[in-house]
Amino acid sequence: MTALPNIPRLYTALAECLAVGIYALPLGIRFGKTATLGVSAAWALALSAFLQATGSVPLAWWIPCMAAAVGIQYLYLWVTRTISLLEAGYVCARAFVLAELAASAEWQLHCFLWPQRSGADGLSLLLLVVVYGGVFGCIWVLEHKHKSPKGHIVISGKAALVAVVMAAMVFAVSNLLFLGDREVDMSVYYIRTLVDICGVLILTVQHEQLREAALHSELAAMDEVLHRQYEQYKRSKEGIRLINSRYHELKIQIADIRAERDRAKQDAALARMESGLRQYEAENKTGNPVLDTLLTAKSMDCQQRGINMTSVADGSQLGFLSTRELCTLVGAPLDNAIESVLAEPDPEKRLLRVAIYNQSGCVMLRFENYCAQPVELGADGLPVHNAHGGYDLQGVQAAAQRHDGTMTLHWADGWFTLRILLPVPS
Repeated sequence: MTALPNIPRLYTALAECLAVGIYALPLGIRFGKTATLGVSAAWALALSAFLQATGSVPLAWWIPCMAAAVGIQYLYLWVTRTISLLEAGYVCARAFVLAELAASAEWQLHCFLWPQRSGADGLSLLLLVVVYGGVFGCIWVLEHKHKSPKGHIVISGKAALVAVVMAAMVFAVSNLLFLGDREVDMSVYYIRTLVDICGVLILTVQHEQLREAALHSELAAMDEVLHRQYEQYKRSKEGIRLINSRYHELKIQIADIRAERDRAKQDAALARMESGLRQYEAENKTGNPVLDTLLTAKSMDCQQRGINMTSVADGSQLGFLSTRELCTLVGAPLDNAIESVLAEPDPEKRLLRVAIYNQSGCVMLRFENYCAQPVELGADGLPVHNAHGGYDLQGVQAAAQRHDGTMTLHWADGWFTLRILLPVPS
């Protein structure tokens, strides 16, 4: 039986750095990019130096040293990423098992092809690049091929415990045969690689289940938002019908009063009342009854809350949208704008503007509200914080995309602007 060399410690350090990097890269960072890169470089050097220095420790110290290396990875994740201690443990467990798999598979091939070559040999380094590139490349594609929920997945205590226990079991089983006085042969590496593959698959399946659960929860929240907008529209429609009926009665009463009394001052007052009624009718007749209801309801809400809302809308351009889609595309942005301007302490700055018009064969829906504080947008184009809507704007974006349209957000000079551009079907 031919004894085989152990995996070079720098190979192990590189595998652990790459594994942590793959799982940490999509996560939000606590500090700026420059600071994060500096800390990452220092961490990688410290981890490599620690593993290299402890490569020849006695067997009794081997497991404590590996535990310390895992602890260094754990602290790095928690310090540099916007995740909790629980989530850092979950990510660290996944990265540790993946690193074990990459290092084991690469060194197994090395021992099979040229066991007498050192790890610093040119062919050995080429094999290292190929195997690590293949393993980590596959994991990268697997991690990013599916749509991810907004933000990172919230990890429960149970999920984190399962991941940590699985990582500990994989490490124990895959390294059990290295203990004792027996010589290391290829069968040891076969078993170790197989166990590591099983560990990575199990943790990947678990993560996919957590991802699917988060997406289902997100879709349920979006559906609740859309349903709430539709129900609000139906209630507003009935209320506005009663209001219109009341205005019609007032017009009849005005006509009766004018017929009975003919004083000049009364006529002037009645004329002003009729002018107000005509203005009300003109402001809420956009050419689309659903849009009329939405704008009237939101206007009344703004009046009650001390918000100055102005609207110029051509509702005839929106005939291709269903009632639910209109409630989403108009109701949700208006609700978000109203909630935003309410945070302004100065009542004079509670301003909201709505415009709907034709633009080069498309219909533009533009919503603007005064917002003194800058709004930070994420990589998906949506606000990082929920001050201007979280799931609400995701629902608006999804509704626009169903009609091959776009939604863009912009903040400049104290104004937050939401634009929806939809192609008008021929």
